[in-house]
Order: sequence, then structure tokens, then C-alpha cells
Amino acid sequence: MNSRIFRIVLFLSLLCLTRSALARKLSRQEKLQSPPAAVSQSRESVQVQFAFQGNVAQVPAQIADSLVLVPVRVNGSQPSWFLLDTLRTASVIDDVRAVAVGLYSPSSEGKIPKSFSNVTLEFPGLRISLPSLALGSFGDLSARVGHVVQGILGMDVLSQLVVKINYQADSVQFYDPVGFKYSGRGVQIPVQVSDEVPAITGKVTLGHRGKFTGLIAIATAQTEPMDFSPHFAAAHFFSGAPERMLPFPGEDAASDTDVRAFLGRVQQLQITKISFNDPIAILPVKSAQGPGIVPKQFICAIGGEILSRFTVILNTPAHMLILEPNKSFVDIFSADMSGLALIAIPPAFNRFEVAQVARKSPAAAAGIAIGDIIAKIDDRTASDYTLDDIRALLRQDGLSHKLTLLRSGKSIDVMLALKPLI
Repeated sequence: MNSRIFRIVLFLSLLCLTRSALARKLSRQEKLQSPPAAVSQSRESVQVQFAFQGNVAQVPAQIADSLVLVPVRVNGSQPSWFLLDTLRTASVIDDVRAVAVGLYSPSSEGKIPKSFSNVTLEFPGLRISLPSLALGSFGDLSARVGHVVQGILGMDVLSQLVVKINYQADSVQFYDPVGFKYSGRGVQIPVQVSDEVPAITGKVTLGHRGKFTGLIAIATAQTEPMDFSPHFAAAHFFSGAPERMLPFPGEDAASDTDVRAFLGRVQQLQITKISFNDPIAILPVKSAQGPGIVPKQFICAIGGEILSRFTVILNTPAHMLILEPNKSFVDIFSADMSGLALIAIPPAFNRFEVAQVARKSPAAAAGIAIGDIIAKIDDRTASDYTLDDIRALLRQDGLSHKLTLLRSGKSIDVMLALKPLI
């Protein structure tokens, strides 16, 4: 018995050491963006097989924070939740999940594999063989999304298929592009692929700065409606923008005054005959490179809060995007009115911690502090909500909510009066 306990303790210790080393190595890879081109693999080497000689696979999905997650069996294991990400060139599995599904075991030397060879990904009615599956770390991402993220499906997989995302029905369909024909009434938009990222041509109106036409990346793993590239932002002086905007520090900012970007609105976004007025956008004010940054060849990227207004059909092999408006299409773009950035604590994701408090916001005025745990909302236990539920509550103009907070073992009640911040 003592020998068995020793082996268990040793394994857990090695796992912790390995995860710690990987977290340091990949800390700047936790944001969503494609890894270096060297990681990308030949599309011809990816094998796709539909069951029973069919041509479509229906996959249930979870929509969290306007992002799409699907269950994937890695090498026949129990399902893992993978995020669809059209900005990543290569698919990735979380380090802890890789151990759990048997891809590798932590070693006493702390050696960390960069990727795994010849991996199969299985969906209902579909099997995909990958020559390589990269390794990442997504613990912080899961907390921000409010749902476990155990891997990412990148363009090495998605570019092989016609991908139909029905945000209203929480479902994804994968079609064999051979013989796929569309007969609906959706808007068909030509797609250009730039550095393996699908993009469309659009026009952005920035008030007195004028109108700009260029490539707009499709970013299924980005929540915000729009995120501008730092290259475009620097060229058009976003740092001096007079419009009302909410400064917020990036996750790697040195302090809450180290502002890397603003959250604001642009006058209009137009994609063919589809137009959106006053969409919310991330507006960078400092040049940046690396993970999570929209590449310089794009004006911006459009994310889940725009894409979720449609049933989206991305047919990369045929260079076509089809958008079918759903009932959310006419919704106005609303933003947080509290000044709070919240995370959900794993593994249950039903405890909510304050990660950031915007200066001069209702949350700051109420005395809410970073690290506070939200125990109750209007005397209702916070665990009755999802993170999406709470974020929706904090977007309602003119309402006030009683929050019961836990701070240093003590319970504190505050009143949070919401108001528009952008």
C-alpha cells in the first residue's frame, strides 16, 4: 500500500513540475492566435474519413462567450472540449489533457514534447488523422471563457472541411467539400486565405478618420465583435482618438495604468450588403506582436459577437463564406456597464472572481476589488449563474444589483449601479 501511495505522489509531483515548466515556456501562447509557420503542417497529409461513406457529420456544440466548443475523442479517449479557431494554423491539445488521454507521461527530467505524431481526432460520423498535434496550455483561457478548453481545432483541420456553425441550435456540421452545394438564401462572400487565415474584404468607417477598405480576418475564437491590428491602429493614430472609450490593460500589462488597448465603438462595418452600426471594437494603442495579435495584413478581425448573429458556413476549399442571418442579427451591440472583468474558477466554473476593475467605473465606485469572490447577486447564490449569465446582467443600462462579495474571509454587500461606459 505504501509503495502504491508513493508511486501516486511521485506521478502527481512530476505532472505539476511538467505543467509549471510548460506554463513558463508557453505563457505567451495562451491567447488565441496562430503559432509560428514552422508548426504548420501540410494540408495534403491530413486525412479525413466520414463514416459509412457519408459526407456530413453532425456534432453537438457548446457556445460560451460567443465561442464554439465541440467534443473530440483524441486517439479514442473520452471526449475533450476543443475550441474552433480560424486564426490558428495548427490544432493544439492542452498539456494536462494530453497526459489524461495518454499522449505522454511526465518525466523526471521535465522534458516537454512540442507535439505528438500521428494522432486521430474523432467526432460523431467523422475521423481525422493528423500527422502532428501541438501542445499548449489553456487553463487561464478556460477561466476567462467560463468553460473547460482542452484543445483547439485549427485550420489544419478546418480548411479540409465545409464548416457550418449554427449558434442558435448549438451545433456544428462538418461537410465533405467534394460535391458540397449550397442552395439557401444566405449572403455568399468570397474568401481570401492569407498566411492560412481565412479573410474577407470589408469596409470600416472610423468617424472623422474616414473609410478604409481591406482584408478582415474571420476569428471564430475571438469574442469581441472587432479587434484591430496594431499595425493599422498605429497608422491611424488610435492613441489620440477623441471618441469615448474604456481603457483596459492587457493580460500581460505591468499595472492597471499600463494601457495597451481601448474598448470603443466604430461608426460602421460593412461586408458586401451587410452593415453594422456602432459595433464594439478593441482598439490597440501600442504596437505589439506575437500570440493574440491580429496580423498586420488585416485591418481587423471579426469575432463571435458578430459571427453569432448568423448561421456561418465557411467553405475554405471553395474560398467562400456564407452568412445566414438569425434572430440575433438586429440586436444592438451592448458592452459591459460595470467595469468588471470576471473569471470562472475551475473545475466547476460556478465560482466567480474579480480579475480586473476599470478605473472610474461603477465597480470602482462601489469599492469592488481585484480578488473579490462574488457569492450572491441580488440575494441569489452566484453558483446558480454561468459566467455568460452574469456578463449579460452587467450589460443592462440603468439597473442596480446588490452583490455579496467574499473578501479575506469576510462577507461584504455592495450596490453596483450600471451605466454605459462606451
